[in-house]
Amino acid sequence: MSIGAAFTYGLLFISLYIEVFMLVSFIEERRRSKSRSASLSMPTRSVAIVVPCFNEATTVAGTLASLLALRYPAHLLEIIVVDDGSTDNTLEIARSFEHDPRIRVFHKENGGKYTAMNYGLAQTRAELIGCLDADSFVAPDALARVTAIFEDARIGAVTPAIHVKDPRNLIQHMQHVEYRVSLFMRYVLSSLGSAYITPGPFSVFRADIVRELGGWREAHMTEDMELALRLQERGFLIANAPSVVVHTTPPPTVHKLFKQRVRWNYGFIRNAIDYRHILGNRSYGNLGIIIFPAAAFSFFTALYFFSRIVIGLGSSAYHEYLWMTFTGSFPHPSFDIFFFNTSAMIFLVVAAILLIVMLIGLGSEIGTGKKQLPLATPLFLFLYGFLVPFWLGTAIVRAALRTGVRWR
Repeated sequence: MSIGAAFTYGLLFISLYIEVFMLVSFIEERRRSKSRSASLSMPTRSVAIVVPCFNEATTVAGTLASLLALRYPAHLLEIIVVDDGSTDNTLEIARSFEHDPRIRVFHKENGGKYTAMNYGLAQTRAELIGCLDADSFVAPDALARVTAIFEDARIGAVTPAIHVKDPRNLIQHMQHVEYRVSLFMRYVLSSLGSAYITPGPFSVFRADIVRELGGWREAHMTEDMELALRLQERGFLIANAPSVVVHTTPPPTVHKLFKQRVRWNYGFIRNAIDYRHILGNRSYGNLGIIIFPAAAFSFFTALYFFSRIVIGLGSSAYHEYLWMTFTGSFPHPSFDIFFFNTSAMIFLVVAAILLIVMLIGLGSEIGTGKKQLPLATPLFLFLYGFLVPFWLGTAIVRAALRTGVRWR
């Protein structure tokens, strides 16, 4: 066996090991969760939900309407809209909701999402503070379910189950499948005490802890990741509430998706560098010794396997070109119905694909209660995976050169 083949086998084995580890962790957490009470008590905690806005005129009304529909005591709920220097009519639309005493609208010069969140934090004395992106929409029972989890004093933040809202084209349908995998991963990472992202759609925090930590930071345009790492660094847990349903509007085009994912991955790389003391550090538990290294490992393996596929396809095309050049005819592919490739490589690849399909199904069960695979699952497996290396590679280059990224 060549060194290259041995290396490929090793990476495949490690990838499978990580997937199986996640699956076993999920099974163990489901077993534990069945013994917990799911009843909701009467809400008693004051909550402020900050809605940072920049040019969200097409969606902000729906976002605010979903917040006003929350089944939560009105005297305990504040909705703080912070217009971050929008150049469209976002501010006017938001102000049209000020007739409801729960909503307050503020305008400031553009400074980025983290400045809008800190502005909102300064406007409230609520016990809990949350964020809802202005293109996301919450279920009516979402907030009551979130606040019930804060009975555990170790918990510094709670993240929801994020679903794609009304996927309309191929790109959004593939993201719909991806978000099912994210439902699974966020659930498992929380059970391992290793969640390292508090996403913008309806993550909720203890306000006093956020103030103690110094609020949100610019954090390479991924403040949701940096704050999560800071919470973990200080010993606070980040819980996940799969019954808290939030819908978000994903990028509708490849170009917009590419820009978003470059920003996300660039932010991960730069924040991982900033918090490199966590990597491999036993004092940070599963996050330090398993999850953070595995996340970094996934970058390398995705690019490696993509390059192997491209090189393999290029080599095949070159040999077919040579065949046509010297013989003057096209090669004739053969197919033997009685032949099955039983190599270990094929077995490992098939096992990895089947495990991913299983994770998608489990993510669907977590989010919807049904083990149904989205119709776009095959496209996600065999098409979306070829898009990922492009934004991973771009993010790595930009992180190495420190060129930064733009929000839009």
